[in-house]
Amino acid sequence: ATGFFAGVYKSIDHGDSWTRTNDGALGGVYSSFGWWFGNIRIDPTNPDVAYVLGLSIYKTTNGGQSWFYSSSGIHVDQHGLYIHPQNPDYLVAGNDGGIYISQNGGSSYSKSYHLPITQFYTGEIDYQQPQRLYGGTQDNGTIRTLSWGLDDWQQIYGGDGFYVRVDPEDHSYMYAESQYGGLGRSTNGGSSFTSALSGISGADRKNWNSPLELDPNTPQVLYFGTHRLYQSTNRAQSWTAISGDLTAGPSPGNLVFGTLTTIAVAPADGSVIYTGSDDGTVSVTLNGSDWSNISAGLPQRWITRVTVDPQDAHSAYVTLSGYRWDEYLPHIFRTTDAGNSWEDISGNLPEIPLNDVIVDPADDSTLFVAGDGGVFVTRNLGAQWDYLGSDLPLVPVTDLTLHHPTRTLLAATYGRSMFKYDLNQLTSLPAQRDAELPGDFHLAQNYPNPFNQSTVISYQLSVGGEVNLSVFNLLGERVATLVSESQNAGNHRVSWDGRDGRGNALASGTYIFRLKFGQRSVAKRMLLIR
Repeated sequence: ATGFFAGVYKSIDHGDSWTRTNDGALGGVYSSFGWWFGNIRIDPTNPDVAYVLGLSIYKTTNGGQSWFYSSSGIHVDQHGLYIHPQNPDYLVAGNDGGIYISQNGGSSYSKSYHLPITQFYTGEIDYQQPQRLYGGTQDNGTIRTLSWGLDDWQQIYGGDGFYVRVDPEDHSYMYAESQYGGLGRSTNGGSSFTSALSGISGADRKNWNSPLELDPNTPQVLYFGTHRLYQSTNRAQSWTAISGDLTAGPSPGNLVFGTLTTIAVAPADGSVIYTGSDDGTVSVTLNGSDWSNISAGLPQRWITRVTVDPQDAHSAYVTLSGYRWDEYLPHIFRTTDAGNSWEDISGNLPEIPLNDVIVDPADDSTLFVAGDGGVFVTRNLGAQWDYLGSDLPLVPVTDLTLHHPTRTLLAATYGRSMFKYDLNQLTSLPAQRDAELPGDFHLAQNYPNPFNQSTVISYQLSVGGEVNLSVFNLLGERVATLVSESQNAGNHRVSWDGRDGRGNALASGTYIFRLKFGQRSVAKRMLLIR
């Protein structure tokens, strides 16, 4: 989306009247999208001193009669500015690069280092040297550490950083991306990169985070997604389209939509390839050239990941996010017949969007799922999900990477940097454990389930508060509200007869019941059989 700068106005009579300041110097402060985080901050000790925040910071010391640039040496995209109430020369600026401190009213800034607040889109482990980690970051490029370190991360590719892939057979070859598919190729271990877009049409629709994958069987072969799929057989020196449009088509809006978001090449058979798109389209080819739309049976939501079983090319998993539609159900589905049918395996996952799924190569009944509230594991194909680990903050996990030889699981988070988990600890997990996020309430599975005439939903509140218990269909549409009131702490039970809010009997199928308590919520599935 784009916007424009319409001026800075000032009132000296509590808002009864306004005059425009002499703001000609501020014309570029918002650029195309600076309005997204634009702010005005006023010195608490002197109303004639003010700051305008956009891509950069501008300052006035004379009530807006003139403005000057006041963000030399700091990262762009200013989200916040703190002015010390007793010492207004002491400023703390927050932007896409982190925290910067000025002690002279913005004439100069110094960066505050060592805050683990990087927003990662993706992560990668060097297969040959697993102490080398890589990640694509929001507005801070592609970065890496060579030693599992906390303080030795360096940027190796610019822009916003997205997919980064290291050749598992020869790690001198690696690939990194900037926004909208700005793909680079390195032949010297990341010391330098050259553009790797030869053969990819500039007119193609490309996602902000365009997918890139190596064939796990032959890593010299790569795949890149726009609204169609491209293949390279020479380590990204050139590309050839191997599909038509694998989405539902372009969007009429002013944002790019109708793009591929994920690619999965079957480890057991490199000619079997799955793709997913932002508009909910999942496709598969069983021979590398003929494609089928296999979206039937899946919610029309953003496909965040398709993952193929390492041993069976026809078994795959799909995670979806309804965040764009203001819907937070934990969508994960499984197919064992290359998408002819899908099974919902979300089970007792909490109500959060899901972003990634990994199949454990050592046990294909064990799955790891990344969501907007952490990482979850099942050891029985979704019959029971457990929250994995106790040290991960409650933060969106955008990407998972598993290094099988060392049994290391890497979690890239959006806002709390990266975490690793030793999967050898899995043997110590209890057999059954509630996967709900920590909170002040508990939602039990309905009983009976499946049900025909009626079912009972039970929940517990440790403290009193506002409660909403609703039922949704698999499209995320609310079909019934069972509770919407303030309730006391204690045990509660509600009976539901399988009818919507107008008293109409609902059709057989899977429904979701969601308990919302304060700002937290959790959902479970139930099966109605007529």
